[in-house]
Amino acid sequence: STDQSDLWWNSSENGWGIQFMQRGSTMFATIFVYDAAGNPTWYVATMSGTKANGVLTFTGDLYSTRGAWFGAVPYNPAAFTVAKVGTMTWQVQPPMPGTLTYSVNGVNVTKVLTRQPISSDDYSGAYFAGFHIIVSGCANAAKNGIVDAGGTLTIAQNGSAVSLNLTAGGNSCTFSGPNSQSGQFGNIAGTYSCSDGDAGTFSASDMIVTPFAIAARLSLASTTTGCQDTGQIGGVRTDQ
Repeated sequence: STDQSDLWWNSSENGWGIQFMQRGSTMFATIFVYDAAGNPTWYVATMSGTKANGVLTFTGDLYSTRGAWFGAVPYNPAAFTVAKVGTMTWQVQPPMPGTLTYSVNGVNVTKVLTRQPISSDDYSGAYFAGFHIIVSGCANAAKNGIVDAGGTLTIAQNGSAVSLNLTAGGNSCTFSGPNSQSGQFGNIAGTYSCSDGDAGTFSASDMIVTPFAIAARLSLASTTTGCQDTGQIGGVRTDQ
């Protein structure tokens, strides 16, 4: 599934939020909120996840904890206590938004959340890329099918403006558009043109970069051939 690990929020409700850390089908959540007196407090949950019809659902018990004062030296682990206060459920059909439902001592809360943008990633670099694309809707039906290929990918970025050049099988395509950062993922939408005469619009979503690699979901709509391409692309960095 699309990794839910991120800081999530409701942009119209500043001051509180929830952080998810997902590993496989297990997710740990830390929620920071305020009690009835306005005092800051937080709760934690470990949730198990399932996926059905494209919808992710994570559910688990919600706990409050108490422990030794953070300034105590040495830390006293015996001062730690935990109490179940309710349950928590996170449900999302990627990419987002998601619905958070939880209860604390009988008080039920439901919130619609999105990934909180912190800072935009820098995707600049040179990569050896491979891609898997499903092609459909072409005016020339012979072009429909599955394309698995590899080539070189070069990305240049200036602020939010991103330009990608993909060369594979003797054809070179340039993709340009602004990046809209959503938590750990980038989302680029714009136009493309290729040396073989193809052109149209594209989107690269769930785009993530590390010091070693890059990956994204890819969608193209050709204005010259009518083809609709969907799939994914990934690349190993070659400039380090």
